[in-house]
Amino acid sequence: MSGNTVKVSTAGYGYRSIGEAVADASEGAAVLVEPGRYVENVVLDKSVTVTAEEGPGTVRIVARSGPAILLAAESATLSGLSLASEDDSTPAIAVADGRLGLTECEIRATGWTAVYAYGRGTVLMRECSVHNPKGAGIVVTATDGGVLDACTVSELGTSAVVVAEQGSLLLRACTLGPAEGNGIFLNGSATLTVEDSTIRGAGKPAVAVEQRARLSATRVVVSDTRAIGWYLASPEPVVLEDCRVHDGAAEAVFVAESCSPRLNGFRVRGARGGGLYFTGRSTGVVNGCEVSAVDGVGIGVADRGAPEFDGVSIEDCVAGVYLTEGADPFLRRLHVRNSGDTAVTVTGEARGRLERVEIDGAGESGLVVGGAARPAVSGLSVRGVAGSAVVVSEATLALADADIVGTGGDGVFVGAGGDLSLSRGRVHDSGGVGCRFERGSSGKVSDSEFCGGASDGIRVDTEDVVSISGCVVRDNHGSGVRQTVANSAVEVTELVSSGNVGPDSYGGAVTAAASHGAASSTPISPSPEPGDSGTEDDPLAELHSLVGLTAVKAEVTSLVNLNKMAKRRLDAGLSAPPMARHLVFAGAPGTGKTTVARLYGRILAQLGVLRSGHLVEVARADLVAQIIGGTAIKTTEAFNKALGGVLFIDEAYTLSSGGGGTGPDFGREAIDTLVKLMEDHRDDVVVVAAGYSAEMQQFLSANPGMESRFSRTIEFANYTPEELVTIVRSLCQRHDYRLDEGAAEALLEYFEKIPKDGTFGNGRTARRVFERMTDRQASRLAASPVVAPAELTKLTAEDLVIESGQLA
Repeated sequence: MSGNTVKVSTAGYGYRSIGEAVADASEGAAVLVEPGRYVENVVLDKSVTVTAEEGPGTVRIVARSGPAILLAAESATLSGLSLASEDDSTPAIAVADGRLGLTECEIRATGWTAVYAYGRGTVLMRECSVHNPKGAGIVVTATDGGVLDACTVSELGTSAVVVAEQGSLLLRACTLGPAEGNGIFLNGSATLTVEDSTIRGAGKPAVAVEQRARLSATRVVVSDTRAIGWYLASPEPVVLEDCRVHDGAAEAVFVAESCSPRLNGFRVRGARGGGLYFTGRSTGVVNGCEVSAVDGVGIGVADRGAPEFDGVSIEDCVAGVYLTEGADPFLRRLHVRNSGDTAVTVTGEARGRLERVEIDGAGESGLVVGGAARPAVSGLSVRGVAGSAVVVSEATLALADADIVGTGGDGVFVGAGGDLSLSRGRVHDSGGVGCRFERGSSGKVSDSEFCGGASDGIRVDTEDVVSISGCVVRDNHGSGVRQTVANSAVEVTELVSSGNVGPDSYGGAVTAAASHGAASSTPISPSPEPGDSGTEDDPLAELHSLVGLTAVKAEVTSLVNLNKMAKRRLDAGLSAPPMARHLVFAGAPGTGKTTVARLYGRILAQLGVLRSGHLVEVARADLVAQIIGGTAIKTTEAFNKALGGVLFIDEAYTLSSGGGGTGPDFGREAIDTLVKLMEDHRDDVVVVAAGYSAEMQQFLSANPGMESRFSRTIEFANYTPEELVTIVRSLCQRHDYRLDEGAAEALLEYFEKIPKDGTFGNGRTARRVFERMTDRQASRLAASPVVAPAELTKLTAEDLVIESGQLA
């Protein structure tokens, strides 16, 4: 062998151990090692290069105790060696001082780490593999810890790479994991730069940055992690460029402890816990990021977090954005597509500024603001959401330049405790009201338009302050603006209203039904004829356009939403929530019970809950026979007709009262038959039992089998005098009549005074009054030789007076 080359062999020529060869070698010598297994501890006290002569994998160095390699020189290089330590208390390689280079080496250990660089030590590893099933792969605390290039660190009992204290390290093109701990763990004042690397199968956060550590990561992919993808909790600089998270079991990125990271071009797909989550007063900047297919929230901000987001896209997530606990972020150019539930939620006293937000498709609402939140939103676009586009309750929302099209519910809904400031909004083709103010809400709407909606353009049901100015309401299937309660605090100015099905009703018209004309959102009587409403293709909109019945509409809407969620859960392979399928409609005659039942059936058919949604209406005489055994047959025949739809049993209490001349036993037989049929066909029919409130309560109490199946009762209250006047007006509009001012006042006075006893027919009474008025008008005009065309359509107070001088 030459002076610069030393050979090691187990075959009897050259040195028998690597340690001996190194001891005798000169500085800069090459130590060539023949294939074999060498059990020893190698101390590199000279600057030598130790190489497996026949290539990687042919030379194995095993240390029974202590490190297999210990650097004690300024530098040394290892190439193609397999290095292992069987000591569970020491690393396989320890570098305290100097620079150790490793190329194409395999390192195995059973101690707390496989490779340890500390003090002034540096490791330069290229195309190496590191395995340690009982500890970490590489731990660096040295200030110039070195470089890992194209290395694989896997089969770890704890973390793959740990940089701590004042340590620093550069990783390029490495693969880390699987690991029971972290893929990368940084703490103390450590610094890590990682590029073009992959971390997979981490049992703890794939990347954890804590205390005052610094991180720069570029094109790093985290996949199949069993915990958080990136845990960032350091106030020092953290920068992630073009990084990815695929298929994680928790949040893709979790930012805490006042951390302020910068994320550019970040991508998340398939994380089961959430996308990006900022908490603990964290800030930071997120630019050009994408979050998709997340089984949770795409972006969450809590605990006074205040990050900035620009150009973020969220797609196919359970929810898009959730802000709570005093969060105050800034979101610009946000795009949320196909959110399973609500696209954006702001609650828990959160604030925040949102600009140029696009929402395309959501299983629930577009933007929901609640819980004392106070966000400011501008440039909002909402398309194709199943619920309302914007919902505000117990919170304050400043909304400007909104563009809302094609919602399943209201365009903008302001619930109790909500305060809305809407300017320059555009709501077209909403499935409900364009902008609805519920009881207990307030707000201001200016320079906005509400067009082509299934109900009213703007509806005010509140007694609080509402200002409407400079708005356009046209081509809505209800009124342009409809105020339903007397409220002098409602101000409407510079309104442009045209092409709406119903006339506007606000200001003095609400109580006096006078100069502006009180009106319903759609001219529909309690028993509308097909096609009269103009919403026959949308039964939910038709329901909401009925006169009055506010509590009933709320109950039915709640049931509809429950059925929607039940179907969605079943489609997702989940169990359906418990719900009251069969209903009791309690109230006086003429309050719209049959009409609501018919619409409810059509709604369930549209949802796919019922096959057809048709209504079969029966009474005691249709179910009870006068011969023994006939009742069961008769009841079954009627029930079978209703399969796939709604069976409506009018005056159901008579089945147990002995009415109809057939005796109580036959009624009991009908009840028993119904109970069995309802159980046998529980998924293919909805049964509605109707009648007076007191009698229906007694009926259910006396029949436990029925009571257990009718767990929800919906009360139908009598129409108010104002609502009865509205019904008469709708009848007038349908039949080309109109009420003059005196007639409207006289009608209101009549409906206020008429006894509301058992003979009162509610909507039926309003219809009879209308028919008598038209009869009286005909007789009055027939006596005149010449009648102006305008008189043929006008009903006056005189037409409400019969010959005896009494009101009709």
